[in-house]
Amino acid sequence: MSKSQARVKDRISALPDEILCKILSCLELQCAVRTTVLSPRWKNLWTSLPNLWFCNEDFSDDDAFMTFVDRVLFFRDSSDIKKFYLDLEEPKDDFSRIESWICTAIRRNVVELNLCVNLYPDKTFELPRSLFTCKTLEVLYLTSNFIANPPKSGCFPNLKFLDVLVHFPNHNNSSFGQIFSNCPVLEDLRIYGPLGAYDEVLDFNISAPELKILTIGLYIDDFEDEEYNFHINAPKLEVLNLPEGDSSVFSFEISAKSLVKANINLSSCRVHFDSTNGLLEAISNVKQLSLSNHYLEGGVPAFDNLNHLELSLCGFTCWRYLIEFLKRSRNLEYLDIHHCKGEHVDFTPPAFVPVCMLSHLKTITIASFEGRQDEMRVAQYLLKYSEVLNKMTIFTILGLPRAEEEALYKEFLMFERGSKTCQVEIYN
Repeated sequence: MSKSQARVKDRISALPDEILCKILSCLELQCAVRTTVLSPRWKNLWTSLPNLWFCNEDFSDDDAFMTFVDRVLFFRDSSDIKKFYLDLEEPKDDFSRIESWICTAIRRNVVELNLCVNLYPDKTFELPRSLFTCKTLEVLYLTSNFIANPPKSGCFPNLKFLDVLVHFPNHNNSSFGQIFSNCPVLEDLRIYGPLGAYDEVLDFNISAPELKILTIGLYIDDFEDEEYNFHINAPKLEVLNLPEGDSSVFSFEISAKSLVKANINLSSCRVHFDSTNGLLEAISNVKQLSLSNHYLEGGVPAFDNLNHLELSLCGFTCWRYLIEFLKRSRNLEYLDIHHCKGEHVDFTPPAFVPVCMLSHLKTITIASFEGRQDEMRVAQYLLKYSEVLNKMTIFTILGLPRAEEEALYKEFLMFERGSKTCQVEIYN
């Protein structure tokens, strides 16, 4: 052997097991298993991988996939499983094996569990009861036509994050709602998915004493005249997100005195914001509100703590609601407005000036500005009566000719300003 050959060493194999396992975790699990042929040093390393990812679409058939999962779990050493990811697309009806895999992860003190079991519409999968009492589980993702039968107490003792994608939840399964109402330390809850037609009211009960972030992204699949009630008891809730609603009336009953921020996007849902649904009243303590709705109706409660308001409005009442929000938000400092493109709505300046415009409103941003008469009158009114305004920024629609943009700027220079220090900037 030459001297140069003698100096060559397998430096990677000399690394500690912890580092080698991190290297293997960057590979697909099948490739990690194949490293057993490299040398005796690598033979059993894959059996202690902390993160396991299984997907049946990576295999030619379900039998090969299920055999692979069985063998990986069978030959695994006694170390804990940190993350367990199971992605099954229309698997065979051998649900007992799927349940056994989940239970194995639970026995190995799993911390993060991601279950994506996409079944045919007429199939359901019942979650194992041991899942609900797992003491090490902190993060859970559920995507399935699942049935849940959690215990009445001792459910999810350490779960902090729960993401659920539901598929037409069965209202006859009364225990379904207990998933959201029996989590003592849950901090972040996200619920997504389609809702179907029911012969009776469908109630969602959410009760979590430590919940800080709640996201509800449910939508209705082409059904009308249904009623969905949300009862939310979360005294420490800070952020409420409603990404999008669709073609139905949602009723909200929210107990969350700590709420700071709300993002409400119901642009495709004709929701009546009055005492019948209670949403605006329930979030009236927020400091930051982003609201998008094309059919806003009803009254606006007082938002005494509101500091930052983002409004995306359409319809013939949009400017009236802008003034109504200004009137009811006496401490507002930042206002962002987005009006629907190409929709002219008459604007009549009110006879009064909202308190926030006289003493608090500092920054105004108007997006998708086309220079229509109603938009110009709104901007003129805001400039004229906002006495402490520092800056108004106008973002015009894409493609606005340079000449029109310059003409807009010159017209804005002619507008009377209530604040002598206010600057106007226009961008395309």
